[in-house]
Order: sequence, then C-alpha cells, then structure tokens
Amino acid sequence: MPRRTRPPFPLNLIFNIRAFYLTFIVMMIASLAAVGLGPGLFGGSSRDTERLKPPPEGTGPPTTTSPTPAVSVKTYDRPKQVIDSDKGYLATIKTAKGDVVVQLFAKDAPTAVNSLAFLAEEGFYEGLTFHIVRPEAGFALAGDPTCDAEGELRCTGGGGPGYVLPLEENGRSHLKGFVAMAAVGGGNTVSGSQFYILLRDDPRLDGRDTVIGRVVEGMAVLGSLTPRNPCFEPPSAENRCKPDPPPGDQILGITVQEA
Repeated sequence: MPRRTRPPFPLNLIFNIRAFYLTFIVMMIASLAAVGLGPGLFGGSSRDTERLKPPPEGTGPPTTTSPTPAVSVKTYDRPKQVIDSDKGYLATIKTAKGDVVVQLFAKDAPTAVNSLAFLAEEGFYEGLTFHIVRPEAGFALAGDPTCDAEGELRCTGGGGPGYVLPLEENGRSHLKGFVAMAAVGGGNTVSGSQFYILLRDDPRLDGRDTVIGRVVEGMAVLGSLTPRNPCFEPPSAENRCKPDPPPGDQILGITVQEA
C-alpha cells in the first residue's frame, strides 16, 4: 500500500490537533503577558503617577492622579461628620507669615467643607507647607501630608488623607481669593485634603473641582508666600519646575469655627 503524503508545514500543524491547541495556548499566554507587562491605557501604569503633576505654564493648579499617601502618614477611611451644613463657618489658616481667614461654603460644598473641618480638628495640617506657590499661574497649593516643613518625608505632591471626595458642582466661579479642593485625575473626585487658593480670577477652572470658600482676610499674607514650583517629574518647556526650590511656608494649623 502506498504511503499517504503528509501536508507541508505549516498545514501539518493544523491537522495535528494536539499541536494546534498547544500553539493556541502558547499564543494566548504570550498575549496576556504582553498586556500585563506593557504600559497602561494612556501610556503608563496608574502607579507611575501617584503625585500631583505640575501644571503647564500659565494654567491652573495641578490635578492629582492618585490619592495614595506615604506609608508613614496617618490616614483615615472617611471623615467623621463634624459640621452642620445649615450653619456658617470660618476657617483660619495660621501660617508662619500670618493668618488667612476663609469663609466656608458649607451649604454649597458640605462634603468637602466637612472633610477640611475634620482634618483640621485632627491636627492633620499642622506642620505642612504651601508646597506649590505660583503667582504667575495664579494659585497657592497646600494640604499634601508628605510635604512637611521639617522635611522628614519626601514631598510627593500626591499625598492625601487616605480617601477622596465626590465632586460637588455648586456653580461657584474660580475668582481671586476663592478656595477649592484639588481635582483627582480626570474623574468626578477631589482630594480629601489638598486645597488651593486662587491669586487671580481663573474661570477656566470652573466645573473642574469643588469650590469650598473665599478669603475674607489675609490676601496680603498669601501674596507674601514663597514662590516655589518643585519638580515631581523632569523639567520641560511646559513645566519650568526647579529640582531644589526654597522651603515652603509652614502651616501652623487650621481651626474651623461657626461664623
């Protein structure tokens, strides 16, 4: 009996069931490995950006991409309820250069205002700094627990209290002297602790984050804060940061009381 001619390679693999399935499995494993080891959907792992990115020149405050704080920072699951949103409140930010008094919008941003009041009671802000102060961009940013005045921790720009807050769109504009909680990523959340104060009007920021109050005393103090733009990523034409900026001005504490 004549011998049956075998089909040429690679058709013989298709007719060989075992070899076919083996090849299929190997290809699937290789594909999964490539997905797991490759960059994130937008060019990087989410763990690669656990910090506040300095904003492009001339734009508003940076946006944090992760609420993950440093290991040695005290964190909380959620803020306790410490305010009555039907009442009025004033926050006094005590700094090494003087006090800044903020009228809080408890009715318009009850969740964010409560978080600020809770952390203030906990002494969370004591010893922290205004870690980014950019008069040319029109804002001063504070509330990162890794940015302490003593320099005991590496200032990451992305620290927080262990939780984030939902965005509260209250229709408030971003005017000079207004205070807002910094936005987190591109979603509908804001930082639980990081806030910035506007040094000029910037309506481009409307709807991006939660406006929580406005300065009623102390704009001169804000004007005297030490300008600094630390590098949380390499300097570039769009981000003229400084690897070794001067020390930030210390926050001695924040107190919140009924108006």
